[in-house]
Amino acid sequence: MAGASREETYDVSAEQYFAAVTDYKNYTKILPEVDGIQVRNQTETSASIEYTITVIKSFKYTLKMTQKKPSSITWELEESGIMKKNSGSWTITSVGENKCKVLYNIDLDLKIFAPKSVTNALVATNLPKMMQQFADHAKTMKV
Repeated sequence: MAGASREETYDVSAEQYFAAVTDYKNYTKILPEVDGIQVRNQTETSASIEYTITVIKSFKYTLKMTQKKPSSITWELEESGIMKKNSGSWTITSVGENKCKVLYNIDLDLKIFAPKSVTNALVATNLPKMMQQFADHAKTMKV
């Protein structure tokens, strides 16, 4: 099982960062490892999202997202051939005008064997980059 947590501060509003993270249909533009995205049943407070990603190999999984605008997004794994567990959260806190603190947590467990050092490295290496990619996208969001 791999778990990771990271906190960063960005020069965008909490509303902008929240808008970027919940801009699911544009994940293929925001995150290079996302090859495909299918948004199902999206409402103001939830969504079911099927991701096709390539990290070492290509695979699909579906997450059930729960959203509380503009401060939190949580998720739980709905379906996957490769993962036993994928749950986590984004907590976004305003720390001034056009500035927010972002806390990201993930708990991931794969069905296939992968050394913990490999899964932890993948999560730890990709995490700061992914958070920055959302911050960059947030700067383009109008809220």
